[in-house]
Amino acid sequence: MILVADPFSMAPQKALESIGKTLSVQYERWQPRARYKVQLDPTVEEVKKLCSTCRKYAKTERVLFHYNGHGVPKPTASGEIWLFNKSYTQYIPLPISDLDSWLKTPSIYVFDCSAAGMIVNAFTELHDPSGLTRDCILLAACESHETLPQRAEFPADVFTSCLTTPIKMALRWLFELGCYSSGRGMSSPCCIWCLFPILIIV
Repeated sequence: MILVADPFSMAPQKALESIGKTLSVQYERWQPRARYKVQLDPTVEEVKKLCSTCRKYAKTERVLFHYNGHGVPKPTASGEIWLFNKSYTQYIPLPISDLDSWLKTPSIYVFDCSAAGMIVNAFTELHDPSGLTRDCILLAACESHETLPQRAEFPADVFTSCLTTPIKMALRWLFELGCYSSGRGMSSPCCIWCLFPILIIV
C-alpha cells in the first residue's frame, strides 16, 4: 500500500498501527459500505474469533481475509501461515484448512507474502478431491518458489499496493524503473505484466 507517512520514521508499534489503518482506509475507498476490522500481529485464537464473527455478520455476503505476511516466516509446504502465540514469544502455524473452516464461503483471500503460492496449492488440494464447487477467490503475491521483491523505492507490500491503489502503483513502478523513458512504452511486460496478481477462483 502507498503510505502517507514513512513507517521507518516512527516507533514499531506506531508504524504497525499506521499500516493497518492505511490498508483499512484504502479498502474502504473500494467498498465504503463494508465493515473492516484490522487485527495487528494476531494470535491464532484472535484470528479464529475474528473469522467466526465476520462470517456471522456477513451471513451470505463475501468476507475478505487479507494476510500481510511481511516479517514472518514463509508459509510451510502444507500451506500454513504464521501467527503469534498468546505471549508473543514464538510463531504458531495456522493451517489453511482451519482458516477455511472458520471463514466459510463466499470469501476472498489476499496473501501478500513470499511463497504465497504454497497457500494456494494447499487450498486447492484441500478442495479438489471433494469435487465440490467453492465460492472462494484467492489472490497470491507470488508463486510457491518465489520471494517478494525488495526495492527501497517501493513499498514492502507491492502486491497490496497494486490491489488497493493500482493506478498510483502502476505509475510509480513505471517511472521508478524508467521503462517509459527507455522507449519500451507503457505496454512493456516489465511495466504492466508484473503488476497483475495470481488469481485463482475455487
